Amino acid sequence: MSESGLAEMRTQADRLGFDLPDSILEEILETADAGEERATAAVRTTEGVGRRSEDEENALLAVFDEPRVRTDSGPLAGKTLVVKDNIAVADLEMTCGSAAYSVVPSFTAPSVDRLLEAGAGLVGKANMEPFAMGPTGEFSDFGHVTNPLDPDIVAGGSSSGSAAAVAAGTVDVALGSDTGGSIRIPSACCGIVGVKPSHRLVPRNGFVDFAPSLDTIGPMTRDVSTAASALAAMAGRDPRDPTSADRSLAFETSDDLDDVDGLTVGIPDTPFERASDEVADAVRTITDRLSTLGIETVPVELDLGDTEAAYLNIGAAEFSWLVSGNGVTRGQGTGYDETLRQAFESAREAGLGEHVARRILPPAFLDMTSGGASYAAAREEGLAFSARLETAFDAVDALVTPTLRVRPPAVETVTTRADLLPILGNTAPFNIAGTPAVTVSVTSVDGLPVSAQAVAPQFEDARALRVARALERVAD
Repeated sequence: MSESGLAEMRTQADRLGFDLPDSILEEILETADAGEERATAAVRTTEGVGRRSEDEENALLAVFDEPRVRTDSGPLAGKTLVVKDNIAVADLEMTCGSAAYSVVPSFTAPSVDRLLEAGAGLVGKANMEPFAMGPTGEFSDFGHVTNPLDPDIVAGGSSSGSAAAVAAGTVDVALGSDTGGSIRIPSACCGIVGVKPSHRLVPRNGFVDFAPSLDTIGPMTRDVSTAASALAAMAGRDPRDPTSADRSLAFETSDDLDDVDGLTVGIPDTPFERASDEVADAVRTITDRLSTLGIETVPVELDLGDTEAAYLNIGAAEFSWLVSGNGVTRGQGTGYDETLRQAFESAREAGLGEHVARRILPPAFLDMTSGGASYAAAREEGLAFSARLETAFDAVDALVTPTLRVRPPAVETVTTRADLLPILGNTAPFNIAGTPAVTVSVTSVDGLPVSAQAVAPQFEDARALRVARALERVAD
C-alpha cells in the first residue's frame, strides 16, 4: 500500500467529512483496490419530535399519537401510511437512519401530501439504512429492523422499516425510496408488493437523495390494487421539483388493473441465468400460468452486462458529490430545499459514520483518482444496457424476472461486495434505465418468499402494474 494512496484517501475522506483513523482508511483503500465492501453497524436511539415507536419489528421511528388525517374520502380513505425517514413530514424529525442527520421540516413532501389528499392517515416515519445505503436492513443507527416473516432472515433494505411495517400489518401503505432496489428488495424479503416508478414520475422535493439520476419514491403495500391507487395519487409534476415529469397514472375502473388480455411478456435470459436454480424455477412456474389470463410469454435476450458494478459506482459517486456539495449535485438533488441542504452540511460536519464510509469511499476514491473516468465508464455501461432493453421492448410489452437472485439471506451473512450482487443484481439495472419495476410475492421455497418483478418501458407504469397484478392472480 503506497503512502500516496493513503494520502489521497485521507484527502477524499476529509472532503466528505469522514474523521477516521489511518487504520480504517487503510482497510477502505484495500476495498477500493479489490472492489470488496464490508459493513458494520452502530446502534443508537434518539429523542425527536413525535413519539418514538415501540413496535416489535423496530420498523417505525417518530410517530404521531394519532394518525394525521386530512380527508375521510378518496381512494385511500381508511388506509394507514408510514413514510421512510428520508422523506419530509412537517413536525416529525427526519434522520435518514443516521445519528448524524437530524432536521424537523416545517413542510411535507408532495409525495406525502398527495397521499394525504387521497385519504390516507399518516402514522409517522419508518426506520431505514443510513442514507439509504444497504440492502439488508441491519445497519440503521436506530437499530436492526426485524423481518416479521422470520427474524432469522433480513428484512431487506434500504426501506427496511417500510417493508416490515406493511408485512406486519402495522400499516396499509408505506413510502420507500429506490435507488438500486431499495423498495423492491425489502418488499421481496418481507413478501409484499413494492413499486419502483419510472424515474421522475413522482416528485422528489422534500426527499434526501442518494443518487439523483437513480432515485425514485414509491409505495409498498400488501396488494397490487392498493399500490396502484397510491402511485396514481402521487404521480405528476410538481413545480417545487424541477426534475419531475408531467405524467399521470390513472385507472378508470378497478377492472382496468385486470385488463391484460393480448399482452406479450418477455422472459429475459440473463436475469434467470444469474439466479439460483430454485428461484429461477419457482418464478418460471408462475410465469407459465400467465397464459391462463390471455398473456403470451416468450423468451427474449437481455444481457445485463456489468450493470451491478455500474450501479455501485454511479450511486456512490453521486452521493459523494451530494455530501461535498451539501445536497447539490450538478443542478439536481435536495439543494432546491434550503432546510435539507443545511441538514446535509451539519451531517457532514458531524461525520456520517463507518458504515457509510465503507460503502462510499472506494468508488468516490476511484472517481477522484481517475478524473471521473470510472463514473463515465459506469455511465457508458448503463447506456449500453438501456439500448439493449429498448431492443427487448421492441418485441414485447413487458418483462418478468426474479426480483432477488436468491432466497432472502440470513441475518449477518451479507458482508462483502460479492454478497450484494445476488440481492441487487436484478433490480439495479432498471434504476439505471429509469423504467418502472413492480415486485410481487408469487410463491415460497422452504418457507421463504420468492418474488417476481414486472418491468415495462419508461412511463408505462400502468402496464407494469397490470402485469404485476396478473402475477398476483396466478401466484401460489
